[in-house]
Amino acid sequence: MKKTLIALAALAATGASFAQATITGSLITGYKSSYQAPNAGAAGQQAVQNVTQAIAGGSGGNAVGDSSGLGIDTSLITFNAKEDLGGGMSVVAEMSFDGVNRAGVNGGDTSLKLTTGVGRLTLQSYKPVDYLSGGISGVGGVGMDNKVFPSRTLKEGLGFDTKLGSVYLGFLHTEQASVSSSTTVGVGSGLGVGGAGAAGTTGQRANSWAATYVGGALIANLNYVVYDGRTDNVNTSYKDVIRTAASYDFGAAKLGGGLSVLTTTGGATLTDALVAVSVPIGAFTLGANFATETFSGSVAQTGISASAGALDQTRNGYGLSATYALSKRTSLIANYANWLSAIGRDRSSETNLLVSHSF
Repeated sequence: MKKTLIALAALAATGASFAQATITGSLITGYKSSYQAPNAGAAGQQAVQNVTQAIAGGSGGNAVGDSSGLGIDTSLITFNAKEDLGGGMSVVAEMSFDGVNRAGVNGGDTSLKLTTGVGRLTLQSYKPVDYLSGGISGVGGVGMDNKVFPSRTLKEGLGFDTKLGSVYLGFLHTEQASVSSSTTVGVGSGLGVGGAGAAGTTGQRANSWAATYVGGALIANLNYVVYDGRTDNVNTSYKDVIRTAASYDFGAAKLGGGLSVLTTTGGATLTDALVAVSVPIGAFTLGANFATETFSGSVAQTGISASAGALDQTRNGYGLSATYALSKRTSLIANYANWLSAIGRDRSSETNLLVSHSF
């Protein structure tokens, strides 16, 4: 449910005028229990594991060992303002505050979208959802981001999309200031930063082309991404990615699946795949997904005594979810994820029992 406020905007030249905005948000809180398997083996094997983590993630953001307790999963407030410019043009500004709690407030996704007669131009600072577990194919509702699949990073983006019949075509240029921005709160590229900086700490720029078909029960996407700002670390520097995903709503169940193949500058490939299903049963929605990832063709790397193929690995995981809708805006959520993250590790797991409310 959207709440509307009338905000007073002070303009130096013309005095006061009024702008209309909407405020939406969500609060998800509850209990979480996790077990994160530690690095295993000798120091050399752990060093190899650390390099593998740089490309493939795998901790789920959880501390090593057993952890559990109460807390806030999501606390988000979003302001949205739209202005009609006339002639079929409009502009929408959206700004979010994320992680709202007694400890402070962090910046959330922010975008400015200009719609014209030929398409939409978007400028944004955001953290993309995982393409498979959080995108079109992720109908099961259990995220594998930073579990089986690589972690997402904060980015600045400039994109354009347009609609041709049932197909949406899009182009997106993204920049990432720091390769560690996925774990650094509030760090994005920032104005004037772009891809500048030392090769070992600067994230790569990327250009992405995508086509999405939306036709009734079927949604399908094909996406190609090419990276620049490539570094000397040929095992973790991205070259390009080709990926596809689709979902189909059968009514009694919704099925999704997808595949992503990333190539590094050294020629190694990171292949991700996911299948997912969700089934509505009255007020309940049950979901499940299975994910796999294979890193193969890694080259020899000095400094950690990694021979060719030493970083190769296969990981997998699955998730189960159940959501009970108390109303259109309030739900009870239970989900469980179990995954094998990397070399020399036992399986890790995570359980969430949550209450979700949107406004």
